[in-house]
Amino acid sequence: MVARAPLFAAPHRLLFLTGAFQLAAVLAWWSATLLDLQGIGLNLPQAVPAILLHAPILLFLVLPPFFFGFLLTTFPRWLGFPDSTGPVYLPVGTAFAGAAIALWLGLFDIAPHGISVAFILGGAGWIWALAWMLRLAILELSAGRPATWHAWSILAALTFGLGCMTLAGIGLATLDPLSVHIANLVALDLCVVPVFVTVCHRMVPFFAGNVVDAYARWRPFWVLWAFWASAVLATLGFALAFPALAAGGKIAGAGLLALMLWKWWPRSRAPGLLWVLLIGFAWAPAAFALAAWTGMFEPALGRAAIHLVTIGFVLSLVIAMVTRVTQGHSGQQLVMLPIAWLAFATVQASTALRLLAAARDEHLALLTSSTLILTTGVLPWIVRAMWIYLRPRIDGKTG
Repeated sequence: MVARAPLFAAPHRLLFLTGAFQLAAVLAWWSATLLDLQGIGLNLPQAVPAILLHAPILLFLVLPPFFFGFLLTTFPRWLGFPDSTGPVYLPVGTAFAGAAIALWLGLFDIAPHGISVAFILGGAGWIWALAWMLRLAILELSAGRPATWHAWSILAALTFGLGCMTLAGIGLATLDPLSVHIANLVALDLCVVPVFVTVCHRMVPFFAGNVVDAYARWRPFWVLWAFWASAVLATLGFALAFPALAAGGKIAGAGLLALMLWKWWPRSRAPGLLWVLLIGFAWAPAAFALAAWTGMFEPALGRAAIHLVTIGFVLSLVIAMVTRVTQGHSGQQLVMLPIAWLAFATVQASTALRLLAAARDEHLALLTSSTLILTTGVLPWIVRAMWIYLRPRIDGKTG
């Protein structure tokens, strides 16, 4: 039997490679776009206004390959089923890889309708993965076993996300900024953040309990469902143009996230891979508290709260989780190497600069500095990770 090429040997490889490429490409493109605005760039062609594109690309074409690369590995294990096989994960990886090619051909106006094709391909991969995951969850219930609530939380988040991806794709095709804006905000609150919170709720206490002495593994389900309730409340407040309701949901979310962080924080020596998870997670309650404040009193700082989530919280956890999976599933030590620390540190610096830029009325030089620092620091980490996905495991095992 012919051995499968390393890139196709495990669920995370092609999907993480695609997500890593997309992240590098988006960071480089957004840096060039901001330089263009200052008159010192390359004057890139833009088939669709960049300001309309950068958020939906991140939410629907950069993060999902990371999500599905992780979930198609862990989801069946959560439910006690065999690992996913090539016929499950390769169509998802191929769909998002095709979406990446179509996106950049369309964005630079090389291929007509390329951006729409990218969203269609990404949506097809999303549906395939979601249907398979839902089937496993239903099989678990049909077998009379207790529901795995982490799985159902993920399924809810991904269902909301798929709906938002559809709305964003339509909005981009029709150049409707309101539809894109609504899709972005709802996806952030009901898909992206719940996915990370759910994974952390399951993963952080387990991981910490294995590496920290006398660690109390705290993960009651009430806190996860209370967080979901707060997210839905905040979204309803936004939909109904009721700032007090939205702020109430954000305040409740900030309190619940802060409680999780406090309970999970190690009281003794811990490895770097745990610290980056927790430091990254710490941006979330800060972002939610700021969102509540801006929604009620300081609307001009609304973008600051959004970027505390998208850069500080989301990208920090991407660095932490992808590093852990990449190291472990390539047969290497579970450690934060210097190149990963550099990437993580630049995410923190970029977040701080983005906050300062928002406080100074979206100061263009600060925005550009934030993006350039992020791109410079994260790119070496991305290149190393992509090289690993193309190579066999160093311990000789498959996967």
